[in-house]
Amino acid sequence: MKEILVVSGLSGAGKTTAIGLLEDLGYFCMDNIPTALIEEMTRLLMSSTIEKFAIVVDIRSEIFGDPVEKIKRLKDKLKAQVIFLEASKEEILRRYALTRRKHPLQDGMSLEKAIEVEREKLMDLKEIADHVIDTSRLNAHQLREKLLSILKAEWEEGIIRIMSFGYRFGIPMDADFVFDARFFPNPHYHPNLSHKTGLDEEVREFFKEYPQVEEYVKSIVKIILTAFHEYSKEGRKSLTVAIGCTGGQHRSVYIARRIAEEISKIGISILEEHRDLGKGIE
Repeated sequence: MKEILVVSGLSGAGKTTAIGLLEDLGYFCMDNIPTALIEEMTRLLMSSTIEKFAIVVDIRSEIFGDPVEKIKRLKDKLKAQVIFLEASKEEILRRYALTRRKHPLQDGMSLEKAIEVEREKLMDLKEIADHVIDTSRLNAHQLREKLLSILKAEWEEGIIRIMSFGYRFGIPMDADFVFDARFFPNPHYHPNLSHKTGLDEEVREFFKEYPQVEEYVKSIVKIILTAFHEYSKEGRKSLTVAIGCTGGQHRSVYIARRIAEEISKIGISILEEHRDLGKGIE
């Protein structure tokens, strides 16, 4: 069965990056398709030898009519998946300041106003999306991992995403479960471990001296597997679990790795991510 994606979202939220990543994954991508041509282009692609394709729809497509109803028909008839990218106003302003590009709605209004107008115009499209990705805190690599997580969830029986993070950098907004690791001993205060991470053998050996850490890992694994099993009954194929410590370098990284190791043993696909690794010491 052919894989069909519709990618949309706010200008400056990362659609161009997403297109590049999808092309790397083997998708045939068509950017900026006018609304009137969406169904015709889809028919042509369905009759071709192309197995995976993505249609990119943005605010400029609305010049040729409202795309929402046409995309709904693609979802109903061809099981198309819709991915919507968004970001905070502050982050979009920052990105435009860096690139010095012009927002497509900026004629006659400020950039800040253009962002607000676009967000409102695309609200109906966002509401029919299967996946909404907030890219405010994501770099290109992290966006790639997020897309892989979403697409893999469609291709396989299921996937659990295990993420470590540092509380000082903010809690992951897309996490289904968040577990705190800040109450465990911190290797940062040991001179020979402070500049290592939870992936290093020396830090792993350090935590093996504290049986309560392993007990915590086993408890989290039990909760995750119970939740994943129950979610699966409802047709949901993915779960995101975040483990946090102060800076995201030692405790959360070690525990996330141990959880991933334990769940992998029973054959469930795992996507392991260490969001804040390398950003600074705890």
